[in-house]
Amino acid sequence: MLPPIEREWQAALERLDQEHMGRQLVAQPEGADFLTNDVLGLSQHPAVRQAAAQAASLYGVGARASRLLGGDHGLLLQAEAAAAAWIGTPAALLFPTGFQANLGLLGALAGPADVLLSDELNHASLIDGAKLSGARVVVYDHATLDRLRDALKANLSAHRRWVVTESLFSMDGDMAPLAAIVELCRTYDARLIVDEAHAAGLVGPQGRGACATLADADDVLIARVVTGGKALGVAGAFVLGSEVLRRWLLHRARAFVYTTGIPLPLAAALTAAIELVPSLDAERARVLQGARRLALALELPEPAGAVVPIPCGPAQVALELARTLRQQGLSLHAVRPPTVPEGSSRLRVVLHHDWSEPSLERLIEAVRTARMVGTQTKASGPRPKPWVVVGTDTDVGKTITSAILVHLAAREGPVFYWKPIQSGLPSDTETLRALCTDCQLTCLPPGIEFSLPKSPDQAAAAEGRTIQEARIQRQLEQHLSTTPGPWIVETAGGLLVPWNDHFQNLDWLAQIRPKIALVARSGLGTLNHTQLSLRALAQARLAPDVVFLVGPPHRDNREFLARQVACPVLEIPWLESLDAAHLAEFASTLDRSWFDAARIPTTP
Repeated sequence: MLPPIEREWQAALERLDQEHMGRQLVAQPEGADFLTNDVLGLSQHPAVRQAAAQAASLYGVGARASRLLGGDHGLLLQAEAAAAAWIGTPAALLFPTGFQANLGLLGALAGPADVLLSDELNHASLIDGAKLSGARVVVYDHATLDRLRDALKANLSAHRRWVVTESLFSMDGDMAPLAAIVELCRTYDARLIVDEAHAAGLVGPQGRGACATLADADDVLIARVVTGGKALGVAGAFVLGSEVLRRWLLHRARAFVYTTGIPLPLAAALTAAIELVPSLDAERARVLQGARRLALALELPEPAGAVVPIPCGPAQVALELARTLRQQGLSLHAVRPPTVPEGSSRLRVVLHHDWSEPSLERLIEAVRTARMVGTQTKASGPRPKPWVVVGTDTDVGKTITSAILVHLAAREGPVFYWKPIQSGLPSDTETLRALCTDCQLTCLPPGIEFSLPKSPDQAAAAEGRTIQEARIQRQLEQHLSTTPGPWIVETAGGLLVPWNDHFQNLDWLAQIRPKIALVARSGLGTLNHTQLSLRALAQARLAPDVVFLVGPPHRDNREFLARQVACPVLEIPWLESLDAAHLAEFASTLDRSWFDAARIPTTP
């Protein structure tokens, strides 16, 4: 028997597998490599391999110590000097990994009196570094200058303002508007940190990265991070900037001070790769040519670098397409949440300088075929509308009602549950899962989650975020288009609870026009609250398909409300025990004619 905590882990891992979110280690590519980040092939270059072998022969394979405790060496200093000369900065400091570089850099520069403005699609290392810095973190909409400007304006009282962004984004393959960000930083007295992991070696003059194209940005651009494990083909990461910055990091970057340095053979290999990379213009051009050709053939946005994301929607679709392509000798990977936002799973295709015509054509044709099959499947007939569970107020029993709908739907087969917005803990998704353990249920992760139990707009504002209704809508459409359902969708809060200043739960219902389960309290106050909610629905030309009253039965209230609506009004009393067995037993007592009628497919 496993210990209790490991049983919890095992159950959670099994749920991840059921939801197509399980992860496994991926071996070196077999066949055509559209997977790794070694886009220039420098990991296999004879000069790079020889440099590493020679250093290993002379000095051994280990770094042996922190660089501040006897682990420094001339090969490390030589790699830093080579990186600084190539990128064009006064100094560089070499970290063992890119993750450590970002943790160390942000932790050394930002503090509790500062505000750190971070692009919402930044790499996990930047996200974690921002959190660990102690600064207040404001997340702005991806590459959206208006949102960044608003965030800078709103934080002029902070001690310092730091804008943090990738230059070439690792999962979307697009470029940050760096020149415009520099101007915003000047206007609002902010400083800029840029992660060049996927740009360095590939874009800019001599592959020096996107920042190399900026004119006179030294007053704003404080630091950039260049990793050694992408286009350079080795490992490690450099933080590049002034000599003062380097010295400051030696004192304050905990991820540098308290770790063993990079092995000397890798430092020697980095120097060799840096010496080669400026001369690889032909290889860079071929990488970009292949990426743009693939995107054009599949009618995707033009990529800024080697990465071409192929949208798939749900994780299962991405996994199946990746598996099909691997069977054809094409090595690539399905990227799923939480690496990318929910509903935006994709194939992440990375073009290399040595791509071949046959392999690229196989990739294009396989994706086209998959799209055609998907389109035919979607067009095969109308699909049922989702059930959306909405309340007259908060804490009225929406999750219990959702669980009852799951039990009703599960009698016919698999059922799917989704919470577009989750505010506060515990998660309603986990609560519902525990109430439906005997159902064929797939619970998708919430579309967006906030830690505070507040209305969605307030919970988002507390974290410096905004809710984009278009993104939630896209996620729902992707779910419905790839999985027939039935779907049980639970809103956050009552009918008129805001997502932001101009959009409420009701606005979303008016957009999607689902089957509606309105949940209200059974007792005192329900007549006022429920009638107001019914009136709001009617003004949006909507009506509930069922009304649930949760709590001790109240015959007079139920009979009055039943006269106001053209749908069943059902009561959910306090159960003897709120668990899956008792909930299933109660669901079995309900007259389900209203539910079966609502399951008749209607053309969306």
